Amino acid sequence: MPERFVRRRMTDRRDGRRLRTISPIFQLSPFAVREPSDAACSFTDSVDAAPVEAWLRIRRGEGMENMALLHVVIAAYVRTLALRPALNRFVAGRFIYARDGIDVVLSSGGSGTADANGLSVTVHFQSTDTVYDVYRKINARVDNLKADQSADRLERVAGTLVKTPRFILRGAMAVLRWLDYHGWLSRSLTEKSPYHGSVLISDEGAYHLPPVRRSLNSTGALPVALSLGRVRTAAEPDKDGQLQERKYIDFTATFDGRIADTAYVGSAFRYFRYFLKNPEALETAPENVLEDAL
Repeated sequence: MPERFVRRRMTDRRDGRRLRTISPIFQLSPFAVREPSDAACSFTDSVDAAPVEAWLRIRRGEGMENMALLHVVIAAYVRTLALRPALNRFVAGRFIYARDGIDVVLSSGGSGTADANGLSVTVHFQSTDTVYDVYRKINARVDNLKADQSADRLERVAGTLVKTPRFILRGAMAVLRWLDYHGWLSRSLTEKSPYHGSVLISDEGAYHLPPVRRSLNSTGALPVALSLGRVRTAAEPDKDGQLQERKYIDFTATFDGRIADTAYVGSAFRYFRYFLKNPEALETAPENVLEDAL
């Protein structure tokens, strides 16, 4: 469906447009609660893993060997934002903005050694993307990373910066924060930044950990952090009192309470849980995509 045209204004940013019609209480909240860490709210929940595991077995049998739980999680969150767009807001420069597009930041812990380099990759999605679009875009991004040496170049640049005097490094970072505060950072920088995006998703289950409560950094504009834990097995009695083995996907979500209230976030994650339990609903594009406020 065609996207609604919204005229850009002077106070808009390169990565989003300022919201002017939302409640004055929300508009005031970034001035009263200045740091994302102070506004951060978090919760932990679980979803039955049986439906998504059965769906994944079918897809892999059809030739999608690399289709994984993470693809479904990302697709479920993208579809959730199509229905609950306020979760795609962010706070910058004391104003609340609606982000242009959906930018998912994927966090990797590296090889597991003490000096391993963590890797963050941003992948861009549309509200109409299906789980197959997500699968294709993730695979294409991984292939690009394997062929690109930018990660090595970035490490070399970082190695040079940390050797400079501290007052120079602090001054450079202060300038970058000032530019970001006013929305003047270039798009090329925010697209590479792990601190700018719609959501940070980390798969702690890949390292045999339960979900970790992620913090929201004061640098950048990242409103939600989602952590997946390992698939957990539990023995539970059925209606006849017999113990049955069940599997669960545990996750922890941390969100900026200045972008939406808990009732709205709760309704958004009800959709998220629904799509994880019904991944076949992600095979087709959504019939309706809701737009955020003006």
